Amino acid sequence: MINRDEKLTIEKILLLTTLFVQPFFAYAQTAKQDWTKRWSIEAKGGWGYMIPCDEYAQELIRTHHSSVYSLQMSHRALATDSCQYDQLFGFPSLSVGLLFADYHRIKLQKENTPYISGTGYMMGAYASFSRDLLRTDRFSFNYTFENGLGWCSKPYDGFTNEDNELIGSPLSIYFGFGLYARYRITPQWELVLGGELKHFSNGAVDRPNKGINTTGISLGAKYYLQPTEPTKKMVFKVPFDSYFFMDLSAGWDVNSSMGEWLINSYHTSPDSPNYHTKDYRIYSGVTAHATAMYRYSRRYASGIGLDYTYYPYTDALQEEDEKLGYQNQTYNKHSVALVARHEVYYRRLTMYMGLAYYLLRERGGVASEFEKPYYENLGIKYALTRNGNIYIGYHVKAHLLRAEHMELNLGFRIKTGNGRKEKIW
Repeated sequence: MINRDEKLTIEKILLLTTLFVQPFFAYAQTAKQDWTKRWSIEAKGGWGYMIPCDEYAQELIRTHHSSVYSLQMSHRALATDSCQYDQLFGFPSLSVGLLFADYHRIKLQKENTPYISGTGYMMGAYASFSRDLLRTDRFSFNYTFENGLGWCSKPYDGFTNEDNELIGSPLSIYFGFGLYARYRITPQWELVLGGELKHFSNGAVDRPNKGINTTGISLGAKYYLQPTEPTKKMVFKVPFDSYFFMDLSAGWDVNSSMGEWLINSYHTSPDSPNYHTKDYRIYSGVTAHATAMYRYSRRYASGIGLDYTYYPYTDALQEEDEKLGYQNQTYNKHSVALVARHEVYYRRLTMYMGLAYYLLRERGGVASEFEKPYYENLGIKYALTRNGNIYIGYHVKAHLLRAEHMELNLGFRIKTGNGRKEKIW
């Protein structure tokens, strides 16, 4: 039997244990509430209209209409978060999602083809960055960038789907951009209306590769796991000190040949094993980039520089040109371009875009006909070091939305002045 003193001792132990454990339960409950406040689920559906990338694609497309559906899970930083990038961008959302693009209504047919080709369906997985441009208690207006991979159910086939010159391989790269107006009807439900631009292509690593470009509108709804409070713009005590830096990178690019595609599709006998083939050689080159950049805010930097590419396969390009009837063409294994570049920073990630003009470029007849004297590139970098000096990245190089190659690169930033002290996370 427990005596009175022992009973008091046990009661004291239980009381102390309760007092000790209670803060942990309270913290766990608060952490759970904070966790659910960060997350939301969004579903959208919309209508799209295909935009031809050139006059050749215009001849193929008979119908332009499509539908697109998406489901995504989003994480948004809270106002209590201390990351200055989150505060500067107005507490943006990072999302992962699934996309289903119904392109089966898009009909493709040349005048001399006895049957109709199509693109089928495109299923994709993507990550996105979304930021509010305007926000009140109930209304918000934001933009979204998306990047991921897509799988096509009905890519090009030289005998059963020969007029699908838009998508040449099952796997594609996906880029998306959207502008959305949102209205909060309850503390946890939000209606969404937006305009979207979506692009699928294989980055010229296979043929054909005109790509699918659609624009359209979408409707949707967003559910917040917990009611969220409006976030307010915060004032920083420590201003950002601008600085200059040199961005140096080297890369490896891969692509297939437009000339080989033209030969096998239009200048080869039906008896040839290469007639309408789906197998194309992959060419690779070496690139180098040097850009003088000015980091004028924590989020943005702009600059100007040079892009260099070494093409070791110009002999193959010359051979293809001769088969296609091009004469008196010049070829050079080297190309140089003047590039203007802009970068947007968020923690370890950098999204960059560039517009360049060739100073030296001699790639023969096919390149002169189908490529432009200028090009654009769009890509992403990921910092490997805390100061952001070393990074890996990739981008797609295109001539007015017609991809030339996809490139992987490794880069180094040489910073001056205040940039040497910068830590990105």
